[in-house]
Amino acid sequence: MTRHLRVTILASFLIAAYFTAFSSAVFAQARVVGSIAPLQMIANAITDGVSEPAVLIPSSQSYHHFVLRPSTVRVLNDADLFIWVGPELETYLSSSVSQPGRQKAVVQVLALPSLIVHHAHDGEDDSEILIPDDGLHAGHQHKHGTMIDPHVWLDTRNAVLIARAIAAELVEIDSDYAPQYRANLKRFEDLLNQLNSEIADTLRMPDQMQYAVYHNAFQYFERQFGLDHDLVFVASEEMQPGVRHMLTVRRAIEARPLSCLMEDVTTQDGTVQTLLGGNELQRVKADTLGQNLSSGPMAYIYLIDNLAGAFRQCLGQ
Repeated sequence: MTRHLRVTILASFLIAAYFTAFSSAVFAQARVVGSIAPLQMIANAITDGVSEPAVLIPSSQSYHHFVLRPSTVRVLNDADLFIWVGPELETYLSSSVSQPGRQKAVVQVLALPSLIVHHAHDGEDDSEILIPDDGLHAGHQHKHGTMIDPHVWLDTRNAVLIARAIAAELVEIDSDYAPQYRANLKRFEDLLNQLNSEIADTLRMPDQMQYAVYHNAFQYFERQFGLDHDLVFVASEEMQPGVRHMLTVRRAIEARPLSCLMEDVTTQDGTVQTLLGGNELQRVKADTLGQNLSSGPMAYIYLIDNLAGAFRQCLGQ
């Protein structure tokens, strides 16, 4: 992060502190809950100085296999505003969010107009996806699928849409703090615009350089900033590759000059080591969910800035 951006961030905090001091303590505060940490982070940027949003599914737990408990349902039911990706990701929340008689405000991210959405295996993606199918179709192949890639928050243009939707809902349900919500939204957009410009200026895809990703978790960020991986190790992070797939991955690595492997911090180290075998490859871990960040109004900015830093390391910049 550049010195100019750090100075801007400090100034934005001083503005937020002014609004916090100016606000009356007698106003009721809307209870905001995000289903996952990145949505909580975006919400925190909008509620800064008013309240601290809660998160339903901690970043240390898998949102794929999360089990609803009575305490979790209470947090959801007590929320004045709930933000979630949608039933395509948090299937187990569908009945709770849409239960009869529920009058609380909801932001369903995948239902937002103009949201940029990619598929898990997009037909426009020329990278080689190694899919461990059985039988005649085993090995590597291109495969066009229809499943939505849920990592929508990794495109900062989507983050702005999410932030605007959150701010609009809060202005309606918590109008006493409307000026601060609007000011926080503008601050968030300004900081993101500066960060986007910095990333675009400093993160370049070198000619003739190739890199791999363990699974296709980064494509929202990659497409926004003109990056292009050449190889995907597994079609889904939930897969446990067998012997045939392990050999396919090793042959694919040997067939191309890869600079590094981008993997999520949640990726199992033992599985990656097994797939690599004796192949030497730089491994760079990136945090797509904010596991290594504390919640706060700047957390989403740090999430994207750290992701850009991981790609710079991978590409030798």
